[in-house]
Amino acid sequence: MTGGYAVWSLLAAVAAGSIGAVLRWTSVSWLHGVLSRRNSDPDPFPLGVLVANTVASLVAGVAVPVASVVGPQWRLVIVAGLCGGLSTLSTLAVDTVAMWKRGQRVGAMTNLAANLILGVLAAVLGAHAFGPALAAAWDG
Repeated sequence: MTGGYAVWSLLAAVAAGSIGAVLRWTSVSWLHGVLSRRNSDPDPFPLGVLVANTVASLVAGVAVPVASVVGPQWRLVIVAGLCGGLSTLSTLAVDTVAMWKRGQRVGAMTNLAANLILGVLAAVLGAHAFGPALAAAWDG
């Protein structure tokens, strides 16, 4: 591979992406089940996707300052791999369109706004609050 990225970083990104996808599936499935039972609604607000996307944004934000200490390969592994598997634009889009088609216009717009706003805030929090502290501890 070029640019200083070793084959191990590709394989680690694939493994991390698999872990992220399993975490997303677990979050989405579990929260969908809880909300469906609680509200007797087969199509509740897609909270699992919101949680997965927000957590992925937080972790990606943390990875940016940490990568300066541990190396750019780890940013690729964590952000492209783990966070890429954990977050999901396609499910967000499909859920939003489905809500819109069911006449849940406010819910659809809330879903989009919540994912965007919470995702950006989580990334900022990770990059400015948790990331530098973790990078300093790692650099030790």
